[in-house]
Amino acid sequence: MSAIGGSAYGGKIKKFHGLTLIETILYLGIAVIILGVLFSYGWNIIGINIKSQVVRETEQSAQLIGERLAYEIRRADSAEIFENPVKLVLHIGADMIVIEDSGNQITIKRGVADPVPLNSQNVQIKHFVLTEQVSDTNETQYVGFSFEAAANYSESSSRSEYQYSSNFSSGAALRTSH
Repeated sequence: MSAIGGSAYGGKIKKFHGLTLIETILYLGIAVIILGVLFSYGWNIIGINIKSQVVRETEQSAQLIGERLAYEIRRADSAEIFENPVKLVLHIGADMIVIEDSGNQITIKRGVADPVPLNSQNVQIKHFVLTEQVSDTNETQYVGFSFEAAANYSESSSRSEYQYSSNFSSGAALRTSH
């Protein structure tokens, strides 16, 4: 066998070529596009997760406030409603419970204790309204309530994931009207 044009095995000599500049740019472009799509997808998943947490916290806070108000109203022997500020005074035996709209919070106060907010700092309570149904003897038998629970995060003014509000309304009958 001759060394010209062949090898000891009878085949042709293979030449290895590197990537051309155009191929390199093309591969990098495809990689950048794929990474961009993956990053965008990941960013959207994070945003959806944040929105889900904001909705869940706001809804749960509204539900817990509603349940607590209904619980306290059901235990009461009598109730008085005041309009400015919105306040509900419940009498349970010798005890007095005051539920009041305190700005963006609903607070509850038992006797002489300090008021305790029913909602977290991340949830504002707006448009708190109390209604009552009275008996023929002019005694309150049923107290209805409604309010708007709105997410209150520092980022809420600039990012839509942190914006959410929900209206809640319910009520309960006083113990004496059962």
